[in-house]
Amino acid sequence: MHSKRYLTLGSIFAAAIILAGCGGTDTPPVDPQTTTNDSYRISFFHLNDTHSHLDSEQLSFYTTDGIKTYYDAGGYPRIVTKLNELRQEKKNSLTLEAGDTFQGTLYYSLFKGDADADAINLLGVDAYVLGNHEFDDGDEALKTFIDKLDSNISIISANVVPQTGNILENIWQPYVIKEVGGEKIGIIGITVSQKTKDSSNPSDEIEFFNELESAQKYIDELQNQDINKIILLTHQGYQNDIEMAKQLRGVDVIIGGDSHTYLGDFGEFASSSGAYPTEVQNADGDTVCIAQAGQYAKILGNLDVEFDANGVVSTCSGEPILLVGETFLQKDADGNKVEVNATQKAQILDIINSKNIAIVPEDPNTLSVIQKYKDQVDAKKAETIGVAAEELAHIRIPGVDYGDINGSTLPLGSEIAPIVAKSFYDLSNRADACIQNAGGVRITVPEGNITMGTAYELLPFANTLFEIEMKGSEIKQVLEDALTNYLDNGGSTGSFPYAYALRYDINEANPANSRISNLEIKDRESGVWSAIDPDKMYVIVTNSYIASGKDGYTTFATVQEERGEGVDTYLDYAMSFVRYVEKLQAEGKKVEKLPLDEHCIKNFNTVLTKLSSYKTSVEGVLR
Repeated sequence: MHSKRYLTLGSIFAAAIILAGCGGTDTPPVDPQTTTNDSYRISFFHLNDTHSHLDSEQLSFYTTDGIKTYYDAGGYPRIVTKLNELRQEKKNSLTLEAGDTFQGTLYYSLFKGDADADAINLLGVDAYVLGNHEFDDGDEALKTFIDKLDSNISIISANVVPQTGNILENIWQPYVIKEVGGEKIGIIGITVSQKTKDSSNPSDEIEFFNELESAQKYIDELQNQDINKIILLTHQGYQNDIEMAKQLRGVDVIIGGDSHTYLGDFGEFASSSGAYPTEVQNADGDTVCIAQAGQYAKILGNLDVEFDANGVVSTCSGEPILLVGETFLQKDADGNKVEVNATQKAQILDIINSKNIAIVPEDPNTLSVIQKYKDQVDAKKAETIGVAAEELAHIRIPGVDYGDINGSTLPLGSEIAPIVAKSFYDLSNRADACIQNAGGVRITVPEGNITMGTAYELLPFANTLFEIEMKGSEIKQVLEDALTNYLDNGGSTGSFPYAYALRYDINEANPANSRISNLEIKDRESGVWSAIDPDKMYVIVTNSYIASGKDGYTTFATVQEERGEGVDTYLDYAMSFVRYVEKLQAEGKKVEKLPLDEHCIKNFNTVLTKLSSYKTSVEGVLR
């Protein structure tokens, strides 16, 4: 059953009057090659979770003969080049940004949103949904950033609403209507609610509403304006997009972010979590096309959608593009990275040509704009602080793929997060143990030199070390809180707990508050491990963010309410890691994986199916 409506002249005239209050309209030229009387075609170019990765980065993959090969990937200069090329091919198009521009590199640490705004303004973005990290530095910082964006970039979020009088009031709208090739396209923004409240820093004057209810509310509003091509631009994660699509009426396309999900076939260059686009059926029984474009400005989403005369999706297709440079390096006998020979390059090009990968030159103008920031970033990043003896991989949940890492190879989870926890523990003389959330650690640390830039990409947030006195039973409970947050409450996977001087078993299949067992603590003086005493008081060092109860770590907050506030050491948490690495370097040591008996997770058992964030019944929400 199709719920789409036909457009009439009267309804088009009425909708035109309403457009002024919904973010305005754009009118690209009609492409006669893609539009007929019976169908309408449009392309969506999209990005998500760029996290201040403005320029290209060196990555690696293994060729078919098992040789590690290095290449440059991504960056805004390559994105601009590819966007300009695609727009010439596909006149009916929109460019969408699915949130989380902030945080992740020294471009943000040094310049906050200035460098990001200058880069985004070069992309010609039509609509931008707020991500959770856009609120990391509070309301005023977000307002300053948005003010620096071009006025033709429509900022949207339907379920995040500033109260009257707040500095952000009327800065964004629930949706925008764009006119492309003579047809009106409604784009609704959806931002993950609980994660933004718990894991970022919006003020109490920002209200958050249910994602599903908000989406249906504004789909209905757009349909009442006789707009029958409806896009959700979301920042809530791939699985949540799938679940939402199944429960909504009237939705056609969901372009998403937040989960850093790779979709499509990139061969050995990157692992994929599903088909691009992913197709599901909505509550009307119509096709919904779902797409996401990985992370860190490496991939440009490229989705083609065809609608029938009723505005129902008839086909969707596309090829997300991993943007790479033309130079490929391998290590020679002396360990130096040298360019591959002609035969090797031909083999690599064969792989590229068979996958969703393209060699793309960097746009000179974009390079020039970024350069004024890059010079300062490079100077700071270049300071070497130590050496990693091996790659120190990071995933959030043991055995679950994250970013560029195959999680199945890490059954006990992150290798670098427990090292980060140890660096905090070593710098906090009072601490009996350290607890660190997975989301506070951002990257895999590659083998070789560790620079200041590595440290601030690894730990990019403005956190300090914070000490809290807790009973052994409360330490167990705060670990349980973290698991409950993402397993039961729809919170971020970033709340998953890592630690140093604590070790424990995790069984996610157990009910809430009974997933942590065999909890042990290491005595700082003797190094001896023993079962934690439920009634004994200990000092836990953590980062100031989760110390306040954020990211689901509620017991951290409640124990301070009962006994008084903990101690903010005012030690910068990234600099704490720097000091740890520098100390090893001074001793002639390299940073290595922790011995197995010091890793915080002894045994891990995961649930087969993660609980959905969307627990509200279809009848209750869509009535």
